[in-house]
Amino acid sequence: MIASTADSSSREGENDDSFLRGHGTYIEKVVHPQTGLTEERLVASVCGMVQRVNKLITVLPTASSRYVGQVGDLVVGRIVSVGRDRWRVALSPGTGRDAQLPLTGIHLAGGVQRKRTAEDQRDMRMYFQEGDLVSAEIAKIQPSDASILLHTRSTRYGKLENGSLIVVPPTLIPRRKNHYMTNVLDRVDVLYGINGHIWIQRKLAAVMPAYSALASPAVVDLNHTDLQEKYRKDHATTPVMMEERLAVARFGNAIECLRMVHAMIVPEHVEQIYQYSLAKQIKPFDMLHPDTVLQLTSREVLQK
Repeated sequence: MIASTADSSSREGENDDSFLRGHGTYIEKVVHPQTGLTEERLVASVCGMVQRVNKLITVLPTASSRYVGQVGDLVVGRIVSVGRDRWRVALSPGTGRDAQLPLTGIHLAGGVQRKRTAEDQRDMRMYFQEGDLVSAEIAKIQPSDASILLHTRSTRYGKLENGSLIVVPPTLIPRRKNHYMTNVLDRVDVLYGINGHIWIQRKLAAVMPAYSALASPAVVDLNHTDLQEKYRKDHATTPVMMEERLAVARFGNAIECLRMVHAMIVPEHVEQIYQYSLAKQIKPFDMLHPDTVLQLTSREVLQK
């Protein structure tokens, strides 16, 4: 069922007071032409698909240039300011609304649950500062003003360094169970942010079990989270080799090919373009030529 906002006669509405208003809808008061009584009806505020869960009715927009967050989304953003106890993170440049990453939403040395102190607030720029790129998960959306709260309380999230950022329209990235992609052969990690920000870097080293018989005493003293943080720092300070740079550039251009033809950016299609360009010995800087883009995004390459 499609909801439209073209005019009142084509809008999708409900007269039943028992329905609950969800995202993409609003209540409109109209005067009945015959009885003169004021009635309320539920009207779609965007053009999209109507979804009904019990009494809750929402409308999902079919296309939008602005990212609309949902709890659990994996996003990539840039720190724009550091406040007293939180960071402001830009998820969609140009929208004028930024997400909030509270100090309580990040991992600190000594455990996730330890109490945040005034010293932690003074040292906030040691964790993230203006201009840093971070991967995070949406923890909460405030019902009052729809502001977004983030968290990085996982080894999968945190500061992003030594990689490449690609920005695409958010509508080209579908929601999936897993938004991480790893190319084992070339050791490349790709993070598909739902907000249209895609991060590409060389693969991080696997975390060694903390109590493995092969682990050194120094490693045994570290817990899983601290060990992962150590690998992140090693990744950030180790220069990227030429072969790794070429692999990152090839993955990035495979994504750009899909963006240029406005195709959905899914890991399977990116991998197929990547492998095809390797098989045909197409150099990364030649992949974005118009004729090559059409060749790489053809039906023969993007097998279903």
